[in-house]
Amino acid sequence: MPRFSVVVPTFNGADHIEECLSSVLSQGFEDVEVIVADDMSTDGTVNVVRSLARRDARIRLLVRAQNGGTLRSRRDGVLASTGDYVLLLDQDDALVPGALVAIDRALGEHDPDILHFGVRVVAESEGARAAAAGMEGFLTPTPRRLKGAEILRRQFAQEGGFDWHVHHRALRGELARRAWGAAEDTRLTLSDDLYASFMLCSFAQSYVALPDSAWYEYHLGRGETFGSRATVDDVRSISERDREGLSLVSSFARSGAVARDDWDARVADVRDRLIEHVMNELHDGLDVEDQARAIDDVLAIWPADAVAGELYRFVRDRAYALFDGRTYPRADDELHRLVRDARHADALVCGEGSERYRAMKSAAERHLCDLETLAPEQKAEGANEPRTIVRRLLGRLRRS
Repeated sequence: MPRFSVVVPTFNGADHIEECLSSVLSQGFEDVEVIVADDMSTDGTVNVVRSLARRDARIRLLVRAQNGGTLRSRRDGVLASTGDYVLLLDQDDALVPGALVAIDRALGEHDPDILHFGVRVVAESEGARAAAAGMEGFLTPTPRRLKGAEILRRQFAQEGGFDWHVHHRALRGELARRAWGAAEDTRLTLSDDLYASFMLCSFAQSYVALPDSAWYEYHLGRGETFGSRATVDDVRSISERDREGLSLVSSFARSGAVARDDWDARVADVRDRLIEHVMNELHDGLDVEDQARAIDDVLAIWPADAVAGELYRFVRDRAYALFDGRTYPRADDELHRLVRDARHADALVCGEGSERYRAMKSAAERHLCDLETLAPEQKAEGANEPRTIVRRLLGRLRRS
């Protein structure tokens, strides 16, 4: 039984797979198996891996008979693993030199079910360069130890949670094989990280996150046009994909695989993080003229209170930014559109809605009230009388 099983799911990764595997095989750490789980590549990936496997017996290649998506590829690789610990490595990423030695040392010291370490982000394009620092910060875990049920409570918490990528973690082998063994046999891409992380954190009994541990090399923007504007269809696809991830999480919570009395709250946490992600993509990635149409698409997929809650978050943030800058909303300020969109979604909410929806709506109204107290009575150049503008916004919000 090797110390580590490194699972690499692949699909048409011929351009980078040799670099990826070499980063593992050149670690100077011999007690490792590398399992490449290919999802029916058509670009020569399998031939590259077979050639490497002939030179290094630590490589094992699994080839699916039909394309099944990332969830199935990772599941194939993890269930075939035999290591004490399992690491997931994406086909266009790498382990930094010395990573396995450092991880092995940390595991010997802490002996956790999940060891969460940091990431070095490498920007592969001009568009990715501006986002690299923020991504690296997002993927750098807060140092801490968690036990038992607290691991899942923290994972998706609004405050103090941690990212759900399954790479840059060392997973106890039994835990990894149990989690992916419990996964539904279905096609899932991108949201499979969240689904797997939810199961891992449900089963795990110990979690350790380390500072100063950038042992995973994440290539941001490799193989994609990073920073390009999104389309309405893109947002619809993200929304559908994340909703499917939530459905699988909900099914696992209902399965009885783990006994706990807070499943509703934990699934609600996931819902909040996912709709937050969808609406951030809509707000940040779409041109203004496309956003209203995309909101209707999202409302067809997600509950109205979830969508309205995120729109009220945008109202809150814009009102606060104006208040903080001692600036008042002109007649053409985006705050008007945000209030309009929030009211549109709010009109579809049945009952009292979720806790997050109520909190975001209350915060939006509070910040608008704060903004009203600053508005001068005199008319600003090119605008209606500022206090009247804010009062109209408040009136629209309160009527929803």
